[in-house]
Amino acid sequence: MIRDNFFTVVTANLASFPFRLFSRRPFESPAKVLILKPCCLSQVMLATPLLAVLSDALPEARFDWALSEWARPAISGNPRISQIIDTGQVTLADGTWADVGILIERLRQEEYDTCFVPSRSTLLSYISWRAGIRQRIGLNVNGRGFAYTIPVKPPKEERNEAEIYLSLARAVGIQEKADLEFYPADEDRATITESLLDQVGWNGISPLVIIHPGGGKNPAYPDHDPRWPEERFALLCSRLVRKYGAHVVLIASDSEKGVSKNILGLTSAAISNLSGTTTLGEIGALCEVADLYVGNDTGPTHIAAAMGCPTLAIYGPTDPAVSQPYGNSRKIRIVQAKPEAGARSNFSWEGGATVDEVLAAADELLGLPPDHLAPNTNP
Repeated sequence: MIRDNFFTVVTANLASFPFRLFSRRPFESPAKVLILKPCCLSQVMLATPLLAVLSDALPEARFDWALSEWARPAISGNPRISQIIDTGQVTLADGTWADVGILIERLRQEEYDTCFVPSRSTLLSYISWRAGIRQRIGLNVNGRGFAYTIPVKPPKEERNEAEIYLSLARAVGIQEKADLEFYPADEDRATITESLLDQVGWNGISPLVIIHPGGGKNPAYPDHDPRWPEERFALLCSRLVRKYGAHVVLIASDSEKGVSKNILGLTSAAISNLSGTTTLGEIGALCEVADLYVGNDTGPTHIAAAMGCPTLAIYGPTDPAVSQPYGNSRKIRIVQAKPEAGARSNFSWEGGATVDEVLAAADELLGLPPDHLAPNTNP
């Protein structure tokens, strides 16, 4: 993997001098704009507010997005995007300089006049320059944005990634804000409607609660499982069914079907399982009609928030102030396990995020009086 290190940062700072002298220029209204944000799903979702404010403020411009195939579902249905450029393995674990060269040539052929780079990356700064893009606006931290014509230092008062990405828009005079965006296809909605009727048996009256117990490892904390414990998910499912008559549906990726299976084995509550059968687009369509979504710090949690679904995100060793879903705070609740003060390396789920704490947050989001419905009797 090609990643920033001490050598690349020092080199970038030295290389920045000619750009500071000769390449800085005022922003000009663009015709063809590229968003260069290859990875990853959650971060691409957090960059969708930037796309929204840029496209609203620059209605005559065309917008494309360059990203990895793995993150593509985050924006594949977004009507603001004209074309998606596949970045291949660039910025991913197996990326090589050959991949970089292929991407540069691909972008050069498109003849973009403007590029926004919502990443702290020496490599992406280099790629935007070598692709011949005249206006390059990106984050500049410790010299990593050496080749930008408008380098943007993240505001000290902001921590959430979405707000930091929006600072690129503010740097070109656009002050508006926007929420996360996600657009399921009509086919996704049709598939979910069929699943809710035939597989889930949801009656459309009882509260529909989506539970996503999966989530990937965080490279910053390789020794810790960022997923809320399975036994707590099982208890939460049971309590939601008992307290609200909720119809609970488990979802997870194909590789994490075992997590959902374990939860099913830990509870006697009548809950449904769509794990391994739903695409991200279908998850968006499911959250569009759900009364509550509960999940870990993972991409689908941002999709749920983008769909306007009341979203409860459970955080372990990672900092929610940086990566929590962005937007309508009334519909978003965060429950975090508190690690020992000053020692995230000692993280343990024993430090909080109890079932009682999560259920209390779910109560706020559901906004329903308990026991207002008959118990869920769906098989």
